[in-house]
Amino acid sequence: MTAEHERTSPGTPHDPTQLDAMFSSPQVAESLRATSPGGHAVACAFWKAPMAAPHLEPRLKELILLAMHAAATSLNADAIGRQVQRVLAAGGTHAEILDVLVTISSLANHALYSCVPVLEEELARRGESPAPDAGPHASYEAAKQRFKAIRGFWNSERDPVGRLLPDYSIALMGIATEMWEKGPLTTRERELVAIGIDCTVTHSFLPGLRTHIRGALDAGATREEILGVFQLAALLGLEGYILAAEAMFAQPCATRDRAEDQPATQRA
Repeated sequence: MTAEHERTSPGTPHDPTQLDAMFSSPQVAESLRATSPGGHAVACAFWKAPMAAPHLEPRLKELILLAMHAAATSLNADAIGRQVQRVLAAGGTHAEILDVLVTISSLANHALYSCVPVLEEELARRGESPAPDAGPHASYEAAKQRFKAIRGFWNSERDPVGRLLPDYSIALMGIATEMWEKGPLTTRERELVAIGIDCTVTHSFLPGLRTHIRGALDAGATREEILGVFQLAALLGLEGYILAAEAMFAQPCATRDRAEDQPATQRA
């Protein structure tokens, strides 16, 4: 039995809407409840509000949370491992997990949207040509048209990157279209995943958020589903609580008891 399957709490075995199910053992939740009953109660209520809401199916909620934790702006290794198991427990597949991970990999390219124009401006200030004088890159133009056909949009921030880095941009457009064209998730599901990574506190990329909200609505997503994604993003605020709880209370009881029995001067 895996650690994820062992996560449980009294009366709510394997219930993903319960915060207690996130911990490696029931003892962690029991220790939290004993140490700060009020604090743990409000944390549990905050977790349950979006996780028990009916608008997004459980499997999709777990995939969206995986995307949020695996995004380049977060990269929470503990949460990624946990979410892989939760996706599978909710009925997701390995192929869907990889769909999400490939889809979100181009998020890191957002930094180039601001970096490349700065380089162009500074080169121009020195009297140097920002872009090579090789003329239009035929393969890049073909990749751009393919991107527009598959994704249904084009943002102008990509153009400076394409001018200076055409080969990179071709590879980028490949990774940004593969799953949208061939992956197992539906367009609606993938747009909701994309909303998830663009609305998190660690990224908050408003141009992409607007694009993907439009795409999600066009693909049949509802207002309530999109609001559900926003609420899942807020759950990242509990990740410090979850990880610290594991650090404090998941160690063997005997070791913890010996540490707590020591005088404060010896523990310091």
